[in-house]
Amino acid sequence: MHQGTTIDWRASLDAAWTKRSSLWQNPQIDCFRVFHGYEEGSRGTVIEKFNDAAVIDYKTDIRDDLPHIKTVLLDLFPFKNIIAKGHQSLGLSLKERTHVLHGNDALATCHEHELKFSVKLDAPHNPGLYLDARDARQWIVNNSADRRILNLFAFTGSLGLSAAHGKATEVIHLDRSKELLPRIQENYRINGVQFEARNFLRGDIYKHLPRAIKAGKRFDGIILDPPPKVYQSPYAKHKPSGQDFSALIKYCAQLLNPGGWVLGMLHRFDFSWDDFEDQVTQASNGLLLPESRLTSGIDFPESLPDKKLRVSTFITP
Repeated sequence: MHQGTTIDWRASLDAAWTKRSSLWQNPQIDCFRVFHGYEEGSRGTVIEKFNDAAVIDYKTDIRDDLPHIKTVLLDLFPFKNIIAKGHQSLGLSLKERTHVLHGNDALATCHEHELKFSVKLDAPHNPGLYLDARDARQWIVNNSADRRILNLFAFTGSLGLSAAHGKATEVIHLDRSKELLPRIQENYRINGVQFEARNFLRGDIYKHLPRAIKAGKRFDGIILDPPPKVYQSPYAKHKPSGQDFSALIKYCAQLLNPGGWVLGMLHRFDFSWDDFEDQVTQASNGLLLPESRLTSGIDFPESLPDKKLRVSTFITP
């Protein structure tokens, strides 16, 4: 056993890798969570694979263990780059908690089914692809043909890109970060998907959605993936709290064509799945009814179902 924590990293990572054999044996997928420490032996530690790169995220101080973890990872797979990033809650500077353990490239391109995604391994937060949304992306691919799609809180655009790949007639992305819009366009470029710059909007959702409603804009599918804590906005007529689904769904219901759908992603642990779906139906005045449920894959093992990603799709009756 390695000096540092008392965790047997070789046994833990070997066991996790074996459980994921259906993923690393799948030629269409080269990105998944290698180790979900909350259930697999090191609370606060997750390790994710993006093609030939690995990113270790840690919320408990495992810096002394990192050289050994690197050795174990290289025994499992011929990674070209391994980066470790500590959480800001550790009270360390960004330089103190970020470690390049192997290789020297901070960019990678990974593959999920027929799509490619560009990721920044050293990004302070997520590298650019939420791996737990794999099944949600596939649902969007299968349910976007001939539809006009609105992707809200777009991040790096993987969900909207999935709609474009699924032959949507048009996809509009909205995010308030100016750094993210070029990354969405890069993901379109590497997939050879045509786009128009006017379909990538930077702005405040509480400003843009009322303006779109007033202009008579309509969509056939809306992707709604707000962060666990929505930002405060001078344009909101209320004080947004949590994911603010009640207010956001009221906007979405007015933007949706008959026969349209909303895909909503729940990230809060103080809401049950049933509570979430009831909230959406009530906020839409019965316009949106739950149709199907999606969650994260085998690489996100959780003994408590409500700790997993919960995704619901809603349709107009």
